[in-house]
Amino acid sequence: MTFTNESAALAELTDMILKAGANLFKATKYLYALTAENYYNCNIKDFFTVILNNIFNADIMSAFHITIDNEQCTAMNTRAYFDVFRLIIYSFAVRLPVLCHDEVKGEFMSAKQVSAVYDAVMEKGVVNHCDAISESFAQIASDVKKGKNIAPYSSEWFRTYIFTMIPELAEINNHNLFFIGAADMLFSLYYICLENEFEKRLKTLVIPETVPSGS
Repeated sequence: MTFTNESAALAELTDMILKAGANLFKATKYLYALTAENYYNCNIKDFFTVILNNIFNADIMSAFHITIDNEQCTAMNTRAYFDVFRLIIYSFAVRLPVLCHDEVKGEFMSAKQVSAVYDAVMEKGVVNHCDAISESFAQIASDVKKGKNIAPYSSEWFRTYIFTMIPELAEINNHNLFFIGAADMLFSLYYICLENEFEKRLKTLVIPETVPSGS
């Protein structure tokens, strides 16, 4: 793809990945706090509506008067759970070859451009902690180049990591089970929104197509 300003465009796409990861991480904490009490009667539909319409601004959830730093959220404020923050960003970054591809027009960012965004994200200290995520940037890039179908985004890694590394959240109780089930849907829908945001942003960053005179 030819950008109006390539360095600025790549920086903006990098920022989108970082912001999306940070805000999904924060959204999971708001989700856990929301479901801490009376989870079967909480207004989960409103939560999803608000966060999915504002995927780069999870702080908007404060309008629900939800506190994410109290004792009810102790399990979410541990070092082990903080690693989820970097894992979310990594899970998005490895799928950049998909996010940076216009399937309708069949247009791709060049491998060099996509790699530049991926490298910029990884330079922020993002790691695949405990090898929790099986997908890799190199494999997805190869599959996209070959025209292979890419599996939908999955949060299976999130559940596995929770069950393995965070016993407070792995304990079998109604709250944890409700949270993990809701989080699974949140991850999937959030990623779809991120795909849409990438598609819209790319259209604003590329040089508009010119129509030959006389056509």
